[in-house]
Amino acid sequence: MKRILLYTDTPLAGGAEIQMFLLAKFLDKKRFTPIIALSNNEPLDKLVENFDKEDIKVIRINTKSKHNPIHYLSLKRIIAEEKIDILHLNLWNPASCRYGFLAGKSAKIPMIVTEHDPFKLTGFKNVFKKYGLKTVSKIVTVSLENQKLLKKLFPEHKEKIEVIQNGIDIDWWQSQVLRFAEKDRYEIKTEIFRANKNTLIIISVAELHERKGLKYLIKAISEVKEKYPNIKLVIVGEGPDRKNLENLIKKLKLENNVILLGRRKEIPKLLKSSNIFVLPSRREAFGLVNLEAMITPLPVIASKVGGIPEIIKDGETGILVESENEKELAQALEKLIPNSPLREEMAKKGFLRVKENFSAQKMAEEHEKLYMELF
Repeated sequence: MKRILLYTDTPLAGGAEIQMFLLAKFLDKKRFTPIIALSNNEPLDKLVENFDKEDIKVIRINTKSKHNPIHYLSLKRIIAEEKIDILHLNLWNPASCRYGFLAGKSAKIPMIVTEHDPFKLTGFKNVFKKYGLKTVSKIVTVSLENQKLLKKLFPEHKEKIEVIQNGIDIDWWQSQVLRFAEKDRYEIKTEIFRANKNTLIIISVAELHERKGLKYLIKAISEVKEKYPNIKLVIVGEGPDRKNLENLIKKLKLENNVILLGRRKEIPKLLKSSNIFVLPSRREAFGLVNLEAMITPLPVIASKVGGIPEIIKDGETGILVESENEKELAQALEKLIPNSPLREEMAKKGFLRVKENFSAQKMAEEHEKLYMELF
């Protein structure tokens, strides 16, 4: 039985942390014992509850700052007391987990690092990163596109870099809409989306941040509604760009065609009540939410950035567009809105693609192979 310590110094729970949870959940417990190390930031409490439900041990490090050296001291103690065989660092930011690198090297145990969202660093951060990567046995990235980037940034480590794509808990997603009925769809459309029963719903689930490119989608809606007035864009998420988006919606007189819902818990049901999913990101490491839309199932329109083209087969499971291009977004929407059979065909093919290629079970099995290579 190999004991794996999964560590991150993130203050928040996002996509990278969900993948860490799914990895721990789906690892073969007859061969591996996952243990989690996290800071005691309150936004991580819900994530810890999920680990607890799966009977996965979590050790909270008594700090809220990733810069506190208590991370190093705590990790050294955990590695010794828990008899850890492998330290798996999960980098939510390419400059994160610095004390993890140091603790693993000091403890002289094999280390794996997963780069969830790599980009170029400068100055001391880059110097330390190059040092840190020398100490690890394997570097995992979540897409082929990110693998290319890492090989360009760190050519001296190109032999260490492998791709393990993200996955989703397919059974869980399907269980959330198992008894979903037409009356549920009607209630969501009228009460939450504030739309009519027969309004076509375009949905996007994304942080309200300029890198998500939501302003281009809103501009596209302004163009498309002239031809198809009975549409509504529903944006689920919160973030620093809210005020700018609200001003844009008001400027374009789209108050009846666009709604910002904020953060919501019932994402599977919101997706199930929609017709088309759009992710217009300017930058994206992988684009996990596309998988969630495809398993719903929905046809997807998304930008050709990061790992997204590895998820979506253009013209088959969805439509890929250039980023920052409202014209292409509008054209893609105008192709799908009037064509229900095409939407259904793309949704069906997307659903099958996720089941065959992007399950959390498959992702965990690929990690198991990687772990065993270190012994």
